[in-house]
Amino acid sequence: MSTAPQPPLQTPPARRPLPVAVLLAVAVLWAWYCHHWPYLQTANEAMRLYFVQAVAETGRPELDPIVARHRVTPVDRSEFGGHVYMDKAPGASLLALPLYPAMLELQPDVAGEGLWKFGYLATLATMAVPLLLALYAMARYLAAIGLAPRSVAVTVVALATASPLLVYASLFFGHALAAAAIGVAFFAIAGRDGRPSRRARWLAGAALGLGGLTDTPVFVLAAGVVLYAWLRCAPLPTAGQGWRAWQVPARLRQTAPIWGGLAIGAVLQLLYNQWVLGHPLHFTYQYKGDQQLKAIMDTGFLGFRPPQADALVGLLLSARRGLFYHAPWLAAAALGLGWRAASPAVSAGQRLDALAALGLAGAYTLLVSGFADWPAGDCAGPRHLLPIVPLLGWGLGLTLEAPLKWWLRAGLWASVALAVALHVPTTATFPYHFAQLERPVLELGVPLLLQRAFSPSIGQWLGLPALASFVLFILMITGLWLAVLRRPKPDVGPEAPRWQSWGATATVLVIWVVGLTSVVPEHPGRAAEVGRYRASVMLQQGAKGKGHHLARP
Repeated sequence: MSTAPQPPLQTPPARRPLPVAVLLAVAVLWAWYCHHWPYLQTANEAMRLYFVQAVAETGRPELDPIVARHRVTPVDRSEFGGHVYMDKAPGASLLALPLYPAMLELQPDVAGEGLWKFGYLATLATMAVPLLLALYAMARYLAAIGLAPRSVAVTVVALATASPLLVYASLFFGHALAAAAIGVAFFAIAGRDGRPSRRARWLAGAALGLGGLTDTPVFVLAAGVVLYAWLRCAPLPTAGQGWRAWQVPARLRQTAPIWGGLAIGAVLQLLYNQWVLGHPLHFTYQYKGDQQLKAIMDTGFLGFRPPQADALVGLLLSARRGLFYHAPWLAAAALGLGWRAASPAVSAGQRLDALAALGLAGAYTLLVSGFADWPAGDCAGPRHLLPIVPLLGWGLGLTLEAPLKWWLRAGLWASVALAVALHVPTTATFPYHFAQLERPVLELGVPLLLQRAFSPSIGQWLGLPALASFVLFILMITGLWLAVLRRPKPDVGPEAPRWQSWGATATVLVIWVVGLTSVVPEHPGRAAEVGRYRASVMLQQGAKGKGHHLARP
């Protein structure tokens, strides 16, 4: 790598990052379906919302009065000293905390049965909005390194509609906020080919601290991002140069704001532990109230052990939780990152960006594969891998501008279309796929779609029937894709005729869909039947007044 500093890249006027209309359309899509109900409380999200209520109303973290009010004690809880506590990292709840008093003034019923209204608002404010900021930061970076506007827009829309971000932007789980924090930090550091600005470094540090405070294992990923920043902030030495060429004092000065922000997040976590449990090194994860969950946390160190091969396959490839099963185009994006990391035609900084994204994503996947509860209960896809989705996703723009054969490009577009098709049923119906199901999208999501068992939506609130609201949702996704695909194509060499490209894409997609559906039993097993019935009852009959509690998402 060259030792000469690279001049900052300036975004050409013709390649401004992204039309505001695209981000607004994504915001509407993410807000369209509400996964909060007055008659159904999910264990993971309920704990976070109860914590907000407890702190806002009593100034204390004990959830006893809130649990008594709602007459539900979720499985996801900690018990210590005779009290019930939230068993989650506090970042998402603390971020949503200022919203609760204001909404309580406007909607007093949010203290009781109207809590779902606050849950929906908190999800939009703390999950969807930060993710939009991360996508915008990514778009700025892609434009700055010279990608065509079409490639930038397609990458953003693919992440928004063809990845787990589509589902988790509408859930108050915390993983979406952690993914947004990692994305914002990474692209703030990589934002220019040279030393990141001081403001960008402070932003990256604050984002990393918030990411760890939201999802504790993300502290490990955040530390990796800081190491990447340490390498990125000054030219790397070439072979044969002494240790002085590493400019260690300069690198430490440059990364001090980033380390500082991460350290603040870690200190806040320790202070939170002291406040709740009376000891800074005691985590609420260690005091699970449910014995089955306690056994998981007692495995290894807080549930973590060396990477497990079966978990790695399950996280990446399985129909139940596989990242590349649900979004196969992310594998192509990873190849794009590898191609950029090995390319001598770009700057050393850009090669480091791609290599760091691949390395961080791979290392974090190995970490999660060692977690005893890697399937993560009742949830959609690999929720524990959500923080690496922005790290991998930007590689799609690189792949789109690689000189691919036309049939490879057709397969890439087919993989994107398939990912949209796999995430839409989950988003529109019931995004808490029961852990017993082996093919949850095809055994639960699609059947619920055919039964018209939809989650509440903006369309329904505006007076549309549930089916009409879903059709409008599909039309919005289709319109967004048509809008970005109509932008001028980058010059990547000769292309096949349009009919041949589209025909090949459609053929690959049909073969792919037939292959997936052929492995679904004609007569579903007991687990699928029970899960389908349970979800449909929750979605269709709960509104008539019968309460439900989802035990373990």
